[in-house]
Amino acid sequence: MAEEKVKEPYQQALAIKINDKNDFSTFELGSNAATVELLKKAVLSFNNEFYFVFGPHGSGKTHLLEALYQLDNSVKENSFFLDMNTAKNLGPFVLDINLPKLTILDNVDVIAGDDEFELALFSLFNRWYDRREGTLIVTSSESFDKIPFNKVDLNTRMSSGIALSLNYLSENDCISALKKRAAQRALNFPDKTISFLVRHCNHDMRSLVALLDRLEKAQLEQNRELTIPFVKMVLSIE
Repeated sequence: MAEEKVKEPYQQALAIKINDKNDFSTFELGSNAATVELLKKAVLSFNNEFYFVFGPHGSGKTHLLEALYQLDNSVKENSFFLDMNTAKNLGPFVLDINLPKLTILDNVDVIAGDDEFELALFSLFNRWYDRREGTLIVTSSESFDKIPFNKVDLNTRMSSGIALSLNYLSENDCISALKKRAAQRALNFPDKTISFLVRHCNHDMRSLVALLDRLEKAQLEQNRELTIPFVKMVLSIE
């Protein structure tokens, strides 16, 4: 049987938007300080290591990755950043790249069950491993052993690095995080209103920021102050 020709990976330019508001000026550490510090050092040194970061939806994984990407110009210039939710709309070819010094893949669990994507991810990991240089960071909403990959070798690959978990923020941490977001937007959001909002919602920062977006829009449209009664009305809170 003829030997199959190995296709060389290529570098594909992608229009992937990074949220410039998701930097460390708006990131609340909470109980995740040690994890964040470890990843900062890894990113700035481009050390040859694999980091598997997992945590529930809304625990700040994407915010953390985007903040790491924006940590330093040298990081931006030597990185490949891809949210696998976006990749699903483009196709497995997006993983067929020449690996830079830092490769960041967010939400790898969303491609579980797609054989072509799983093969592309498996190939990318193996290229990174064989190269023996550069940093690879992968995130998932589940631990490596819980991701329902068809290709079980992928679960093994995901277990081979340094596993780091992200925790939900406490109520006080969420309040602090929303204060930072409001300050960045120059939004007059009284402390007592922020506290009320956090107490009546869960500690999922993605949901809380979405509520902040709604409140900011309603305030601009109605020219009202962000009082507790106004927040109750806009969000239909009893």
